[in-house]
Amino acid sequence: MEVHQISFAKISILSSNCAEITVNSDVDINLQMVDEIHYFLLSHFHHSFSLLINKTNAYSTQLDALIQFGTLDAIDKIAIFAPNKLAKMSADFSATIPSSAKLNIDVFTEREDALDWLTLE
Repeated sequence: MEVHQISFAKISILSSNCAEITVNSDVDINLQMVDEIHYFLLSHFHHSFSLLINKTNAYSTQLDALIQFGTLDAIDKIAIFAPNKLAKMSADFSATIPSSAKLNIDVFTEREDALDWLTLE
C-alpha cells in the first residue's frame, strides 16, 4: 500500500482502483483543497476508481468544496467511514448534497464494512 501526504490529508492507495482519504484534524476544506485531491487522484488513477473517506479526524468542509468534490466523473463509488455519531451526521449530510446524489455513496460505522462494500462488483 502506497501512502501519500498532500497538504492537508493522507491518501492511501489501497488497490489499483481504490484510495482512502484521511483528512488531518481541524482542517477546513476549501475549493483549492478539492482541486488538490482531484489532481492527485487523476494523476494516480487512469480509469474509474472508488474512494474510502475516513472521517476518524474532526474536520469541516465548505459547502462549495463539498459540491465540487462530487463532480469528478472518474469516481465510481464512495464509502464514508464514520466511526462516531458526529462523523456519521456529517457524512449523512454530505451524501445528500445535489452533486453527491448522482454518485454511489454509502456511510458505514465500521471501516471493514466500508471496504467490503467498495470491493463488491
